[in-house]
Amino acid sequence: MDFETLVLKKEAGIATLTMNRPARLNALTFQMIAEMTQALQEVAKDQSLRVLVLTGTGRAFCAGGDFRGDSGTPAALAVDPQLRRSTVLAQAVRSYTKGIPLALQNLEIPTIAMVNGAAVGGGFSMALACDMRVGSENARFMVAWTLRGLVPAFGDTWLLPRIVGLGKAAELIYTARFVEAEEALKLGILNKLVPAEKLESEGLELARRVAQGPPLALRLSKLNMYKGLEVDFTTALEYLASSQAQLFLTDDFVEATAAFQQKRQPVFKGK
Repeated sequence: MDFETLVLKKEAGIATLTMNRPARLNALTFQMIAEMTQALQEVAKDQSLRVLVLTGTGRAFCAGGDFRGDSGTPAALAVDPQLRRSTVLAQAVRSYTKGIPLALQNLEIPTIAMVNGAAVGGGFSMALACDMRVGSENARFMVAWTLRGLVPAFGDTWLLPRIVGLGKAAELIYTARFVEAEEALKLGILNKLVPAEKLESEGLELARRVAQGPPLALRLSKLNMYKGLEVDFTTALEYLASSQAQLFLTDDFVEATAAFQQKRQPVFKGK
């Protein structure tokens, strides 16, 4: 499927989804959100894919919502006095804010944000919604929403405390200050910080390493990680036991055992 605001590439089990509005720093519009929703649905249905990489074209990862009056965003609707208090605006906000973070979080395969520049507002949120983040020295992050008199509606209040802790998350949300790349690495926002010229190679190398792993085990590991955030330890262990019982019956488990005994690299098929 072809998109106007995105580029979706699939190769060797890796889906690379690139936000492609560089003139507007990949700022989000309704069209871009709709296309990203379609792209993530396509990725979710493709059983040959083992990892998703999300990145941006040009100087930015994503500058958040496009606040130009003609951009087709809730911000543009909100300045219209006839729409400010209508259900049209409320429905637009819900469709704009919920879809992408949920789609990234619910995607069964592992996800990597490859952050080439500023990740602001919804851009920061999408990076947080990915399982891992690799960034260059040009990467910088800002919650930003509160500067506009808004709440971080893409899920930052749920995602950020789980990554940096409650106190630091409160600081970043309340002050809406920039977090530069080095601090982002120390806080755990970035898993890895690399030179700008090596970002693509390092990010894709991580993706390839994940893609070579056992797909079913990785998918169930992701599922259990996020389920485990919301349940007690006993329940988490029950979920894990159920997953393990399923995996013992797979061809990939047999292959992994044989490869270990034969001192070779396993070849996983997701069966």
